Amino acid sequence: MPHFDWKQLLNRHTRKAADQQGQLAAIQAVQAVIEFDLQGHVLHANDNFLKATGYTLAEIQGQHHRMFVDEATRNSAEYAAFWQRLGQGQHDAGRYRRIAKDGREIWLQASYNPILDSHGQPFKVVKYATDITEQQYREADAQGQLQAIAQVQAIIEFELDGTILHANDLFLRATGYALHEIVGQHHRIFMPPEEARSAAYQAFWRKLARGEHDAGEYRRLGKQGRPIWIEASYNPIFDASGRPFKVVKYATDITARHMAAATLRSAVEGLCDSVQRSTQARTLAEQASQVAESGGHTVHEVMDTMERISASSRKIGDIIGVMNTIAFQTNLLALNAAVEAARAGEQGRGFAVVAAEVRNLAQHSAAAAKEIKQLIELSCQQVNCGAKQVRQAGQTMQDIMGASKQVTAIIHEVAEAAVHQSAQLRAVTEALDHRPQDPAPGPELAPPPAVSSMPVFSFAPTPRPGAVPA
Repeated sequence: MPHFDWKQLLNRHTRKAADQQGQLAAIQAVQAVIEFDLQGHVLHANDNFLKATGYTLAEIQGQHHRMFVDEATRNSAEYAAFWQRLGQGQHDAGRYRRIAKDGREIWLQASYNPILDSHGQPFKVVKYATDITEQQYREADAQGQLQAIAQVQAIIEFELDGTILHANDLFLRATGYALHEIVGQHHRIFMPPEEARSAAYQAFWRKLARGEHDAGEYRRLGKQGRPIWIEASYNPIFDASGRPFKVVKYATDITARHMAAATLRSAVEGLCDSVQRSTQARTLAEQASQVAESGGHTVHEVMDTMERISASSRKIGDIIGVMNTIAFQTNLLALNAAVEAARAGEQGRGFAVVAAEVRNLAQHSAAAAKEIKQLIELSCQQVNCGAKQVRQAGQTMQDIMGASKQVTAIIHEVAEAAVHQSAQLRAVTEALDHRPQDPAPGPELAPPPAVSSMPVFSFAPTPRPGAVPA
């Protein structure tokens, strides 16, 4: 009959029990542990669980698990089914939202484990948990930031070789593609063919694959070759080991801005041409003003000359008057001489002939003086009329000179304003053409700082693992 070594069997059982106790002690040291009966009443909890929830053991022992959940959860059918499954020996694990003693929200990564007796029947439930509240908040914050960015920026994801993984609606709207048309395609579908074949383009993707960031303004092609301009950053995303595994591009469509800049440049060119024309007009206006001023001086000189002619004509009229008087007196003297010659008879006949000639000459002189006087008077009238017209012309020239100076001043102001506006528009255009190529992060330009070191999420929120909501 073989000998049975009870001592060896006892030692094996002792070692097994010690091993189990050691493992349980290790779990108790690092995890929050709480035990329930099959209905959910608390049997025991370790210090880690009490510390996480803020309770003492006396405050929770004998209480139901529902004290750790909000009212909506505890009154839900899902919560009742949750404990029914545990009572039937079914395991449950996931992330759970729970309520601490002071009402604050805590998150636990936990498993609910039915413990079976020697007959395979559950008799209690042990929950092993890790407090992940801070991690949950960080992830929620990161997820919220990424979702906020996705609401205002075009986003597309690539493999390290440039193969498209995903794109959001804003990107699809900017390029005109549907998602199924680009997923699995290479980034080169957005590039002009000559650029896609260039060495610089190949180097661009090698740079991103090395984990190097790239940002700036890029010209791309939408569907059917439509040119678009984007301001974007290409951001390598790193895994837990610090190795890049994909590239996320955050972009803003600036096509309208580029078109506006082109229009502005055209306007500046047109304005520069207008400035040149204004300068020429100002020069011509100044010359016209000088000519008008010179004409005004000439008119004044003509007016002075006409006044002198008018005065001379009046003096000539006076002299003619004197001559007419002399002729009249001579005629009277000749008449008297003829009378005296007639009285003298034969002795005065020769004198009568002379007197008749003198009288005839005096009459001719009087007629000539009268005709000259008429001509002088007509000349004076014409000179006076000319002087009046010259004075009117002088006044007109004064008005022209005044208007010319005003026009010159206005054109000068317009030219100066055009030069000023041209300088301002040129400065704006240069500012648009020389914007920073690596813009500072902001809500409309680039992802938040250290985005490549954040946890990676999809664009839509994912449901919390675990069977029980909350």
